[in-house]
Parts: sequence; structure tokens; C-alpha cells
Amino acid sequence: MIRPVLSVIAAASLWAVIPNFVAMGFTHILPSGLDHILFILGLFFIARDKFTLLVQITLFTIAHSLTLGLSMYGLISLPTQWVEVAIALSISFIAVENLFTDRLSRWRPWMVFSFGLVHGMGFAHTFEDAPVDAATFLPALFSFNLGIELGQLAVIGVAFAMAAVWWKRDWYRMAIARPASALIAMTGLYWAVERSW
Repeated sequence: MIRPVLSVIAAASLWAVIPNFVAMGFTHILPSGLDHILFILGLFFIARDKFTLLVQITLFTIAHSLTLGLSMYGLISLPTQWVEVAIALSISFIAVENLFTDRLSRWRPWMVFSFGLVHGMGFAHTFEDAPVDAATFLPALFSFNLGIELGQLAVIGVAFAMAAVWWKRDWYRMAIARPASALIAMTGLYWAVERSW
């Protein structure tokens, strides 16, 4: 009789954890993760087609999921300040590159993957602050990551709805992509300096 009751309690606990951590991951991006939003937009502004965008977002997702998991299991760890500075610099790097090219370079996917590894450690610092027990750790971690992905997709969806109609226009790069990328680059540099103190 005790085992069925414990199973019901465990299931109820699990179903309480999943939506909470999905919501936590989502809100870490929207509205709370302006740095991650700007990174995603940096990826968006070089894309002139869905395939280019998909390649970058997929690599970023794989990378940050990897380091999020490794960080939470204690296999990798870096000081929070270093990670935050590196995240800010990654935003600037992606945005600056957008100013000098209008297509995905051969090495850009590798850089996006590398920067995704750094962002994953930033996500881990947020997850560490959440109360979670051993029994629900894996579902919570998966749900948190799912929430992050949903937040990223929401950012891409809004950006696509606002700008994709102009992707193929001759003036898109000069009138929209470059000015937006310049603002993103300056913001990232400002954050890098601010976070280094």
C-alpha cells in the first residue's frame, strides 16, 4: 500500500517540477535574458534564409545543452564573472562579423558552437540557484533546457515576423542588418567592460 502512495507522490512532484522549470528556462530568455536575446539576434541578422539560421541555432543549442548538463554534474566549472564577460564578448564578436560579411563563413558555425558552450555555463549558473532534489534533478534539467529552447524560438519568431519580409531586399543589409548588428556589438562591448570590474 505504501509503494503506490509513494509512486503517486513522486508523479505529482514530477508534474509540478516540469512546468516550473520550463517556465524558468523560458523566462531566463524572455524577458530576463537580454544578453542571450542579443546573441540570438546576432545569428538572425546574418541569415538571409531559413537554412542558414537553422544551422546556427542548432549548433548553439547542442553546445549550450552540453555544457549546461556537464556543469550541473560538476564536470566543468568556471567563475561566474569570467563566464559573463565571455558571453558579452561572444555577442560582440558575432555582431562585428555581421558588419563585414553577408553570408555564413566556413568557420562561423564552429564559433557559434564554441560560444554556445560558454552560454551553457551561464545557463547553469541560473539553474544552480533553483531548489531541486536528486529525484527530480534530471526532469528539472531537461525542462529548464526545454524552456530555454522555447524562449529562443520565440525570439526568432518575433524577429522573423518583423524583418524576414525584407530579407531579400537589396537594402536590407545596409538599412537593417548592419545598424542592428552595430548596436548589438556596442552593447556587448559595454557589458564586457562592465562585467570585468
